[in-house]
Amino acid sequence: MAMPRGDSVQKVHDYYQYLQAHALEPHGRTVTWHVDWSALAWLWGFVVVVCILFLVWVRDYRSTHPQTGISPVDRWAGYTTEGAGRVPFFFWVVTIAIVAFGAEFVIGHLVSGQRF
Repeated sequence: MAMPRGDSVQKVHDYYQYLQAHALEPHGRTVTWHVDWSALAWLWGFVVVVCILFLVWVRDYRSTHPQTGISPVDRWAGYTTEGAGRVPFFFWVVTIAIVAFGAEFVIGHLVSGQRF
């Protein structure tokens, strides 16, 4: 099919409809809109998991760290330093949860393609 010249409004309109039909039909997107319940479940599932992890972290932090008064900031060679300790278990839990959600999205898009 040769590219239409667009010398009439009807030809332009017909070609536009032709392009729209090819853009929508092969992907099964002939409906105007729909709710993607799977995407909503993943979104709100992630939000719920992050909120639960935050609440668990607050509970863990308050129960394992004693309340102390204000202490002076440590300084070394003019720079502010922190007392470095081991990484808390909760950090690993949050890291694994975030990486798992990210991996699911990446693997899902590689396997099924981007469905949005």
